[in-house]
Amino acid sequence: MKKYPILETQQFKFREIKRNDYNLIKKWYKNSEAESLSNKSIKRISPRKWYKYYKNDYDLLIYIIEEKNIYCIPIGTVILRVIDENTVELGGYVIGESSAKKQGYGIKVMNLIQKIIFSKLGCRYSYLKVNCSNRPAVETYIKCGYKINSFIEKKNQDMYIMRAVNRTCTQ
Repeated sequence: MKKYPILETQQFKFREIKRNDYNLIKKWYKNSEAESLSNKSIKRISPRKWYKYYKNDYDLLIYIIEEKNIYCIPIGTVILRVIDENTVELGGYVIGESSAKKQGYGIKVMNLIQKIIFSKLGCRYSYLKVNCSNRPAVETYIKCGYKINSFIEKKNQDMYIMRAVNRTCTQ
């Protein structure tokens, strides 16, 4: 899978991660309700191993989201896993910078993520897993065209599997 180093709009810049982003991403996920592909593993490995794993995994795309107009700093991250030519898993997405939370970035960023998945990568489906108790995330995903596809009952948390079919956010 081709890794796109930079994707940019007027308001946001999505850039591929660098090794020194490790601590920032770790902090964001530690302080959020987000679950991701890397959330458990990021706590257990060194930045060097984590970054090497990423660089060698051609189906994994991790971007830092930089806000360009107000904060002009990294505000979050998105993790995508290409399953096959038709399907991408949104493995993690978080607006982690506290000053950028509750500023309306959720739907705007999800719109760009959908464009990456459906336009840049050319996939037909996108799915994600989200904690049922994370109502703001569930509502954002629904607004962006995801539908609850199934339910996973776990010991400590229940999860929805949500799926979107080749369309982008309308807001």
